[in-house]
Amino acid sequence: MGWRRILSAPMSERKPPTIDPTKEEPPLERQPPIHGSLRVIGITSIAAVMIGLVAVLFEKLESLGDRVGAFLGGETGEVTGIWTTILPAALVFVAMPLIIVIQRRFFPGTEGTGIPQAIAAIRIGPSPTRRLMLSTRIAVGKILLLAMALVSGVTVGREGPSVHVGACCMHLCTKFCRVPSWLLERGLILAGGAAGIAAAFNTPVAGAIFCMEEIGRTFDRRSMPAILRTVAVACIVGVVCLGEYLFYGPTNRSAVLPLAWLEGMSFGDWMASLRPWIAVPVIGVLGGLLGGGFARSVVDGSRRVGTWLISHPLRTGIVLGAALAIIGIVSGGASYGGGHARTLEMLEVAGRTGETTVGWTNPLATAAASFVALVSAIPGGLFDPSLTVGAGLGQVTHGWFTNIIAPGIGLRETMLLWMAAYFAGVVRSPLTVAAILFEMTGAYGMILPLMLTSMLGSLVAGRLCEPSIYDALASQFLARLGLKDPEVPGPAQSVSR
Repeated sequence: MGWRRILSAPMSERKPPTIDPTKEEPPLERQPPIHGSLRVIGITSIAAVMIGLVAVLFEKLESLGDRVGAFLGGETGEVTGIWTTILPAALVFVAMPLIIVIQRRFFPGTEGTGIPQAIAAIRIGPSPTRRLMLSTRIAVGKILLLAMALVSGVTVGREGPSVHVGACCMHLCTKFCRVPSWLLERGLILAGGAAGIAAAFNTPVAGAIFCMEEIGRTFDRRSMPAILRTVAVACIVGVVCLGEYLFYGPTNRSAVLPLAWLEGMSFGDWMASLRPWIAVPVIGVLGGLLGGGFARSVVDGSRRVGTWLISHPLRTGIVLGAALAIIGIVSGGASYGGGHARTLEMLEVAGRTGETTVGWTNPLATAAASFVALVSAIPGGLFDPSLTVGAGLGQVTHGWFTNIIAPGIGLRETMLLWMAAYFAGVVRSPLTVAAILFEMTGAYGMILPLMLTSMLGSLVAGRLCEPSIYDALASQFLARLGLKDPEVPGPAQSVSR
């Protein structure tokens, strides 16, 4: 055999690896002088403060949108009768085409959540083309258009625009200081994106994880100091302005799936106490199927609707606005807004009373309205709506789980597992999902179930939506700009594979 001949050959016949003396290794990049490093730190820290302030602004705008929705929906008693149905529907019907027309006319490059744009900017590398994705004009447009969407009750979250604005702010630092090449290539965009996620939800650890798991898709050791510093500064600004808070309130800290074999407990009793864990694989698979199916529909729908938005933006906007209005009317207003306030209320009531507060209309209407908003390519995220859908699914299926599938599982625990599974199915970033839900709720007793459920949801969704939703939308964005996506193989590579 070949390997025997090699081993039996005399040492003189074994050829050592050859080294080409004419080939020079690339020199290591010098660290900038101390005064240059301090200048970079100072300017990027100012940018981090701006990212934190933008996240605070988005939170205030979302709260304003909730108050506008409550007023128009008759919750304050000042609007009554049929107007409580007509006015909220009319607002989203008018807002959608207005946002689309303004976006296409004045703010090209602000399309979509903003996370695909950050991914695309990293893919193409440092070049003048990046200004089509990261600029002052795009950041201003993202803020203005998301403000219109949040106040009018369109079903969007705020994390995507926070990431996009954060990446723009950090990228603009290059105009005021000279940064090392690794920061220019990836580090600044990763830091801005991480700070955007972290400041939006007061989740610093999840923000740092997300930039590596989803935006950059790799661990960048040299950029970590800049990433952590930017995340910390942006979150400090948020805490100073909004106070110490958990995104979904403190009532979920006691949520837990029992696992410990306590002293004095018999083996049979311990096994019986583990029955709620049966829900982990079941919800993980079901949530992955639903989340992956939703992501696939958004990718396909964005490809089709995108051509209509380019050729007929006003008419397409009117149709999409009408769809949002119809969903809102049919659901009794359950689809309006990003959903954070509804999810917070569901979790708080579940923690206090253990009672459900919504039916099937809530998750179905939120998913449908989120689909319409995402394919419209207006600025807005999918985190809040996806988590709201997951919480609603937990509410409507809890009876089946606690009585039949996983006896004894609590309502909060069922909701958190569904939130993790569905959300991981949509975004396919399981580590981020587990970390962000832990930081949002403080439920330390749920960290292991959340990790397992997120992993299962992501694996199952990968069979339905490959590449992931953000990767696919980034490729679509580059294709519309006429740019080559380095992540998409050419014809020759495709044949060879």
